[in-house]
Amino acid sequence: MRALIAELHRRQNLLAWAGWVAVGCLAFSLAAMAVDGRQIYGVSVWTKPAKFAASFIPWFWTLAWAWGVLAPAARRGALAGLVLWGTLGAAAFEQGWITWRAAAGLPSHFASDPFGQVMFALMGLGATVLVALAALLGLLVLVRGDTVQPRGWRLAVGLGLVVAGVLGGVTGYAIAGTGSPLVGGSGTPGFPPFYWSRDGGDLRVAHFLAVHAMQAVPGFWLLTRATSWPVAAVTAAWAAFAVAALRLAQAGMPLSP
Repeated sequence: MRALIAELHRRQNLLAWAGWVAVGCLAFSLAAMAVDGRQIYGVSVWTKPAKFAASFIPWFWTLAWAWGVLAPAARRGALAGLVLWGTLGAAAFEQGWITWRAAAGLPSHFASDPFGQVMFALMGLGATVLVALAALLGLLVLVRGDTVQPRGWRLAVGLGLVVAGVLGGVTGYAIAGTGSPLVGGSGTPGFPPFYWSRDGGDLRVAHFLAVHAMQAVPGFWLLTRATSWPVAAVTAAWAAFAVAALRLAQAGMPLSP
């Protein structure tokens, strides 16, 4: 484990440290949840910052690991710098605002107050930046990957990031455009830790599947050491699964009864 952590920092130190900051934010939110009984929409006010912090941990560390798949010259290039600093800036804004609103006992998403609505729109811009930069990193890996590393591995990392970025944006905009992650149903939260709806459509399921393509596709290659065609097939299947979950939610149907 120590060797794995050291390798993560060697590949991209700032993104690795950002993951540890997200771990701290998660621990803080969980501790606050234990002592603060306030709720929003039937769950703790600290659920949203905890969920975002938990999602940022694999996000940062996956990008840091993918950094090592770039050719050495590409890691020092302007586009890689844009990915790095854009990701850190957008994530800091998202997590900071969500945590601040939780401390105030107010919703960060779909807020009713004017300032909250403006900030929610800016959060949408921040989320767009995050997924677009993930897709850009994926394209960099595909075009300027380290040729010393196996082709199937470069393809898996690159395609996983591209699918996560593109479909993460599509599903995110579906949530924003609907005005709620829920379509039909009672609105009663489901089981933790995700609280997905069990009696109606929930667009967050598709969003979750979309963004985690960046781990699922490389994970497939690590398990199988497959050639390019199986990697491409699994990527297409994962993307289709996310799109199917989106269509299911838009029809008002839960993922499971």
